[in-house]
Amino acid sequence: MLALDMRSFNLLAALQCAVLGLVLMGMQRNFPSRIQGLRLWALAALLALGSTVFYGLLGVLPATLVGLAGNGLLLACTVCLLAGTRDFFGLPWRWGPWVALCGLSLFGLWVFFDLWPDYRPRMLIFGLAMALICAAHTRTLYRHGRGFASRVMMIAMAWQTLVLLARGLSTYWVDLPTTQRFDPGSPIHSVFVATFSFTILMVLVGAQLMASERVRQEFEHLARHDELTRLFNRRAILELVAQEHERFQRLGQPYALLLLDLDHFKRINDTLGHQAGDRTLRRVAEQVQQALRATDQLGRYGGEEFLALLPASDPASARSLAERLRARVETLPPGPDNTPACTVSIGIATVLTTDTEWDTVLNRADQALYLAKAAGRNRVAAA
Repeated sequence: MLALDMRSFNLLAALQCAVLGLVLMGMQRNFPSRIQGLRLWALAALLALGSTVFYGLLGVLPATLVGLAGNGLLLACTVCLLAGTRDFFGLPWRWGPWVALCGLSLFGLWVFFDLWPDYRPRMLIFGLAMALICAAHTRTLYRHGRGFASRVMMIAMAWQTLVLLARGLSTYWVDLPTTQRFDPGSPIHSVFVATFSFTILMVLVGAQLMASERVRQEFEHLARHDELTRLFNRRAILELVAQEHERFQRLGQPYALLLLDLDHFKRINDTLGHQAGDRTLRRVAEQVQQALRATDQLGRYGGEEFLALLPASDPASARSLAERLRARVETLPPGPDNTPACTVSIGIATVLTTDTEWDTVLNRADQALYLAKAAGRNRVAAA
């Protein structure tokens, strides 16, 4: 009865894993292409189901074939889980060492299946190989995971590592040479099988939660960033300005605003096309962003205009930075793909003690920008 119960539990867990795998596969098809790893997680779930199918054929197929195929699929499942997680985090991955580990493990299993039949060294080899893969997975999640979902996955993997180590190292005390996977006389092994199946299920649930969290972060990023330049959009940069103004009112820390406008941008669009204009915007945004301080914020204010927020800046430091930005853009040579050289006009406004609202500072920056353009463009002006 225990053997039947364990087989049933194992099959049920594997079917649940397969369902989660199919869900992950569907998620990958509908998620942004930047989110990777879901297909490998889905493949791992299907491999877990395949291993369960082979284990269920014990007594129908030769024991050696069942053992090697079932264990091989479980090893491949665990490696795919690790590969999927590293892919999800954008980390480098090499299949070679892990394929070699699986191959050596299967060779060792075959030796103790056919040449010197003994369950205990098979359990030791399998347990240690799986524990090594799970430990690497745990380490990856610990170092690169963020948020609740990755912690769930990490805890499940850490627990799996400990269970595999304990099971592999204890085999010579709790097993016999003739012990089988679903042996009703081995309750410890039954607990191990149940724990292993449940942990794989928890890892896949964690994978789905991680993918969902990443999509939420992607949507939040899109809601606050300009798609073309990857800078803050108008709403987001103005929110930051409002927050900085509140800080000024509480602490008295001054700030400055720079309003930058590309000179004769309409001419670029009309003569070279809108794609050249887009490339010019991206190029200028990148150059300005690189020249700002780590505490400064830059956003696309609208069209060809950019707004820079400079915390803890007085008029002299704000003007010095604005001149550097203007000169940096002016000295850029024409870029590849017909990207033209260009210049910018910059208006500066520093907060005053009489400014009760942040939009007053922004209006002065806009007036200063008008002065810079009226003076001949490629100028810096303050108001």
